Amino acid sequence: MILALDVSSLNPLAPMGVPTALIVAIAVACVLCVALAAAAIVLSRPRRTPAAPRGAHATAADSARWHRRVDDVVARYEAGAIGRPEAFAELAAIVRAFASEATGQDMRAHTLSDFSRVPRASRGDGDVDLLRQTIAALYPPEFADGLANAQAGRTGVAEAAGWVSNLVDRWR
Repeated sequence: MILALDVSSLNPLAPMGVPTALIVAIAVACVLCVALAAAAIVLSRPRRTPAAPRGAHATAADSARWHRRVDDVVARYEAGAIGRPEAFAELAAIVRAFASEATGQDMRAHTLSDFSRVPRASRGDGDVDLLRQTIAALYPPEFADGLANAQAGRTGVAEAAGWVSNLVDRWR
C-alpha cells in the first residue's frame, strides 16, 4: 500500500501565544523558590545565645550555691533522711543541672552515653572531660549492686560529694 500526500494544501498554524496566567504562575514559583532558599539559609544558622558567666566572670556566689546543694545532700544522708541510692541520684542530678547551666544546654536528662557525645570544643577542653568523669564515677554507686561491685560498695556519699564539688570548682 502506498500513501500519497499533497503538501501544497498544508499551511502552518498561526503562532500560539503563551497564556498570561502561565507567565504569572512561573514568576510566582520563581519568587517562592528564592524566598524558600533564603529562609533555609537563615534558619540553618546556629543561634547565638549569650554564654553563661564563667571563670573570672563567675561570682563566688555561683559556686557557693552549688556547694550548698551538695552539702545539703550529704547532711540529709548523714541525718538518715535519705538513703545512699537517693543521695547518689541527687548528686548526679546536681551535676546535670550544673552542666546545663554552665553550658547553656539542657543536660538534666543526659545519660552517660549522651555525655560521651558532647563535643569537647563546646566548652573548655577539660570541662567536658571532667563532667564525663564525674558522671561515670557516680554511675556505679548510684546503680550497681554494692555486693556485686566492690568499688561501688566502697564509694561513700561524702567522697562522691567531693567529686561534684571538684567539678564545680574546676569548671572554667
